[in-house]
Amino acid sequence: MRPLRCLALLLLSAALPAAARATPLTIVNGNFATPPVAGGFATYNGGSTAITGWTVTGNSVDLIGSYWQAPPLGGQSVDLDGNRPGGLSQMLATVAGDTYTIGFELSGNPDSGPATKILDVTAGSASRVYDYTIGANTHANMMYVKELFSFTATSGTTLLSFTSQDPSNSAYGPVIGNVAVVPEPVSAALLGSGLFALGLVRRRRG
Repeated sequence: MRPLRCLALLLLSAALPAAARATPLTIVNGNFATPPVAGGFATYNGGSTAITGWTVTGNSVDLIGSYWQAPPLGGQSVDLDGNRPGGLSQMLATVAGDTYTIGFELSGNPDSGPATKILDVTAGSASRVYDYTIGANTHANMMYVKELFSFTATSGTTLLSFTSQDPSNSAYGPVIGNVAVVPEPVSAALLGSGLFALGLVRRRRG
């Protein structure tokens, strides 16, 4: 057996068990479908747990029903500026040392400024800021953008938070929907093993 092929098999055998050990992560009500909103939107104040699986943080948020276009995969969306900037959080069951990637749809309330909506996503000690500029999106076409956020758990539970960073008087904020886990354990393991860097894993030529 050629040395490079032997190396590839050894790396692959080391990578696959790591991928197999990856622990699935469940997000409750990631599409914000419950409770269903009868009208255009409903406002929930800080401390509320009325949005199933989530706790409202900050001032308040708006759970959006028919007020504007739903996210691409359906469900409802949340404007993180209700009467004033707020947020949502959920405690996740995680495994220390495992890495998770969260996907979500991002847009912005097109009704008024600020022109650029600012959102902070935090999970444990990991944090990232996202922004969305309105002007092109409308109620009929919210022009959602798929965003990804990765973190490595440090304990058996991790608090996932979406928090508006808009000015304190803003009532028109960043909009999120379809929060879910994006699982790619085998790909991640292979990348970590260096197989792709070595050029040992290739697409079949057509």
